[in-house]
Formats: sequence, structure tokens, C-alpha cells
Amino acid sequence: MAAAVLVGALAAAILWAKPWADSVMTAALIVSTDDAGPVNAYQTRTLFSAHGKRRPVAEAELDLRAWSDQLVRLEVRGEVSKRALGGGSTGYVACALELVEAGGTTPLEFVGWRQGGKMGLHVGPLGPRSFEAGGDGRMRFAFAPKGTLWYVLRVPGGARLRLRMRPILATDLPGRLEPFLPAQIGEAAGMVRLPRRPPERAPDVFIYLIDALRADHVGCYGYERDTSPAIDAFAAQATVYEQAQTPVTWTRPSVATMLSGLHASVHGAMHESDALAEWPVLLPEILQEAGYDTFCINTNGNIVEALGFDQGYDDFIFLDQATAEWVNMMAGRILARHNPERPVFMYLHTVEPHAPYTPRPGSFRRFDRGLSGRCDGSLESCEEVGILRPELSDEDIAHLLDLYDGEVFDADRGFEDFLEMLRRTGRDENALIILVSDHGESFAEHDTLHHGWNLNQEDMRVVLVMRFPGGRFAGVRVEERVSLVDVLPTVLAEVGVVPELEYSLPGRDLTLAARRPGALSARRIYGEVSQFDSNDLDLAAVIDEDGYKRVVDVSVPPQETATRKSIGLWHTRTDPKEAADLSESMPVRAAYGEQLIARWLLAQSRWRERISPGPPPPIEISDELREKLRALGYLRGGPRGTAPEPHERESAGRDR
Repeated sequence: MAAAVLVGALAAAILWAKPWADSVMTAALIVSTDDAGPVNAYQTRTLFSAHGKRRPVAEAELDLRAWSDQLVRLEVRGEVSKRALGGGSTGYVACALELVEAGGTTPLEFVGWRQGGKMGLHVGPLGPRSFEAGGDGRMRFAFAPKGTLWYVLRVPGGARLRLRMRPILATDLPGRLEPFLPAQIGEAAGMVRLPRRPPERAPDVFIYLIDALRADHVGCYGYERDTSPAIDAFAAQATVYEQAQTPVTWTRPSVATMLSGLHASVHGAMHESDALAEWPVLLPEILQEAGYDTFCINTNGNIVEALGFDQGYDDFIFLDQATAEWVNMMAGRILARHNPERPVFMYLHTVEPHAPYTPRPGSFRRFDRGLSGRCDGSLESCEEVGILRPELSDEDIAHLLDLYDGEVFDADRGFEDFLEMLRRTGRDENALIILVSDHGESFAEHDTLHHGWNLNQEDMRVVLVMRFPGGRFAGVRVEERVSLVDVLPTVLAEVGVVPELEYSLPGRDLTLAARRPGALSARRIYGEVSQFDSNDLDLAAVIDEDGYKRVVDVSVPPQETATRKSIGLWHTRTDPKEAADLSESMPVRAAYGEQLIARWLLAQSRWRERISPGPPPPIEISDELREKLRALGYLRGGPRGTAPEPHERESAGRDR
């Protein structure tokens, strides 16, 4: 009997030892939250033969109830090595994850962004840069050649995690690794329209844009100084979108986004030498085909014929840095001689309070606190102290704000005259009137001046006030986050036009939020900026469904032009000025934002490759236009105005 027990023990030991196995996979799954962790939720040590035809698979199903409704980071750590003592690494641990709920299973697909082909407008790596390792038809495996593999999710109640791990030897891999691409990356969502009774005549549509107007310097958005009495009175009879965001923080791509309904990394007018191509269907083109007479009156050199912005207009009028009075005069002349039976679309672009800050003397006196500063509002004085990391005292900044507020007041007077002109020409009743800004303006809050250098709220949060025909939704204040990509679908839904597009649009009809408060509360808002051809700065951002904002630097290599204060994680609801960076205290939330951005950039890249016929058209900027753009602070890519001029992209990072 004793001999039998001994033989059995020896047999078991020999079987466990697997003398034929020459390799070992050691792996673990770590679960972390911002409040607790990390917890080693699973680990395995699997022996196998590197010479076998099949690789072993370690399988487990974990109960996640301890983390129900929490944001968790699942991290896969492991290595594959020779079994011999001191054996070196020979491969990687590949993993496949599934979330198991009562209603079924969902694969958790690792997503990382990196420059993906000739059409990529961003260049940098981001997220868990995972690579595919094949699968068995049911689950796809991914592995990370460098670093760890991770995924962030909010755990549904009662969910379980099904995981499978298997070794990948270096000899198993092809010569060129392909990144893991999710099966369902999520294309642009279609527009949502609500039924309404069509009017007897289609309403006129007026978009009045005030360049560089930041929302928190306007009374109806909570500003304590009386900068905007006319805008405030208009807002009281209109719908105010309190948390409107621009997806891009400088004029050309921002306006292109508003008029095309596409993000900049899809329409392509991202950099200083990019023109707006002909393939995106613009709002004036759609309305022109629907029977509207279309007009543009513009004062900014970024929105000109040479850059592709004249598409769809019956009349395109441009005078560089002209006053709002000139804009209103031209609009009044057009409407005075126009057939009142024909609907009108008019886009008006005014340039105050864009730098340089030169308010009228009377306007400046309203806000002048008697301070003096190193900057007198001119571009030259601002560049002297530095657009990035400016050397300014509190008094210097206060003096700049007085100048800026004086220009905001000038812009408000211009808008008041515009409304009076509409009343005088009888175009104010049956009209959709949209007051909007293309971006905000920075005054060293995150160590930058002007705009286009960050994705913080002073640059991203914009004015968006809509007065709908017949006074619908008058006095409604929408608290949900919305974006300038929503302007085009809102206009189309309001006028009852359904264009035939070869692509869907990411925006939403904003009357949905006015009708049903909270309808867009869980929406995520994305932003990006990559203004300069030499890639001095390349940023991406998301405001997630809980109001946390993550900004990352995807420049290659990371650039000094991204100031330390402008990269991080903030809670936009409790910290609207984005003063307290939470990225170190909330690493799981920060990783979640990075994961969302990576997935969005990948979706944008694939969407653009699918619908765009080619790269943005090359442009030749004339000497005259170059000077006009310089007078507004553009064509100065470096932090103190030293970047190269637009040029042909020769580097691999910008190869399109």
C-alpha cells in the first residue's frame, strides 16, 4: 500500500514537472481604482514547450462585483522566458478579455493610437499601443511589445470578467507588427432630427461670429463686468448653450468644422498651410441647393477664397480686419435690395476682440482700472514677453484684460447694430439667428497668451446663443456640453433640409437638448489642435461623460511648446478654471481619458481615409495674405514668433 502511494506521488510529481517543457509564461491581472488598489486579481505560471505546434492558454473567469459601478484599470503584466535558471525573455504575454453580463458578453478591445498611414493628421503615440496576436475565432488576442497592456472601464453591476492568456514567442511574430484595430471602432453618428411643423417659407439663417470671444467674459455666461448688454438682452429671448465647446482653438479649422459638421482631423484643414478641400459639403452649399441665397461677409484672413472658404456663396465679401460697422453696413445693403420672398443664409465674421487689442477709447475707459503693463495690446509687445510662459505680473495681465474687455464691448455694440439692421429690413422674425465665437482667448491662465496653444477652457469654451423662429425655446439655458460640430445639423433640422451626403455627421440637433433637458448629459466632447506644420504642438483632449477633462500631448517628440499647466486632468464642473491637475491623484481616470482619445483619433483617421479623396490641397499663400495673417498673429509657429513658414511636409511624421 505504501509503495503504491509512493509510486502515485512520483507520477504526479513527474506530470507536474513536465520535463518536456522548456519555457514558462508568468502572467497576472492587476485591478486598480483611484480610491484603492492595485489588487492582484489573477496570476498564472504556465509551462510549455517552445517547439510545440500550439501554445497553451490559461483561462479564468473573475467576479467583478467588488468593483461594481467603479472606474477600474485592468492591467496585464507578464513575461515569457526560458525555463532554465537565468533564462532570458523570449516573448510576450497575449491577452483576450470579455465582459460577461446577464445580457451577454462584450469583448474589451485594447486601443492605442499612433500615426496610422498617409492620411494621419496627428502623429504621436497614445494609449496601450497593443498588437494583434490572432485568435481562435471567438476571442482576439493582443499584446504589448513594450510596457504593459491595460484597459479602463466602468464595471456594470454583477459583471464578470472572462480572460484568456497565452504566450507569444518572438519567433512567432512576422517581420512587421500590425497594431490591434478594434472590430467596431465607432464611426460618426448620424444626425438626430425631431419632427416639427414646416413654416410657410423656410426661415432665414444668420450666423454672426465674434472672433476670439471667450464665454466667461460675457454677462449671460456669468461675467461680472458689463461687457455685453446687447448680447445679454438677446440671450434672454433666445437659447443659451452654457457649455459650448470649440473642437479646435484657432479660426481656420474651427470655422471649417462649424460649416462642414466634421472634425478637423476629418475635413483636413488643420495646419497653417492647409486649405479647406472641395469634398466636404459645406452648409452654404447645402442651403444654396435648397433654394437659399447665400452670402458671406468676412474680416479674418483665415476665411478667404484662397483657403477654400468661398464654396457655396452667391456673394463672398472680404475686407481684412474691418469693423463690425462695416460688416453690418454690407449686410444691410444686401438685405435692402433682396427679394423678401426668398430665404437668405448669411455668415458674418467679425474680428473684435481678436488680438491686437485696440478698443475704442470710450470703450476702454469703461474698463480701465488705471493699470499699466508691459503689453499695450499689440502683437509685438505680447511676443516680446512671450506667447508661451509669458513673463507677466498680475498687473500686466489685468491691463491686458481691460483692453480685451473694451474690445468685447465694441463687439457687443456691433452685434446690437446687427440686430437693429435685421429689424429695419424685416428679417428678424422668421429667422434662425446664431451668435457664436470660434474660440476663446488666453491670458496666462495655463502659461499661454492668445489662442491655439492649449485646449483649456479659456480657449475651448465659446459663446453659442440661438434664437429660433417664432421665439421657440426662448429663455432656455442648456447645461449639457455641446460642440460647434452641432451647428450644421441644428440648422439643417431647423430649415427642414436633408442633404444627400456620402457620409454621416458626428453632430447633434441642439433643439433636442432645448426640448428635453439632460438629453445630452452623458455626451463626450473632443478637441484637438495641431496648428503648425513643423509640429511644434499637437494636442488632443476629451471631456468625458462625468465632466473630467483630459488633455494629452501627442507631439513627436513631446514638445516644449506644450506648457506644463496645459497638460493634465481636471474636473470641469468643480474646477471650471482648470486650476487643479488631478492626473497624479487620479491615474485611472487619467488613463481612461487617454484611452477615449486614442479610440477617437483612430476613428477619425479611419473615417477620413474612408470618405476623403486625398490630402488637403496644397496652397500658395500670397505675400498680401501672408501679411494679413501675420497682422492677426498667425504664421508665427514658434513660441516667440520664430516658426518656419508653411512648407511642403518632408518628414515621415507628416507624410500624407
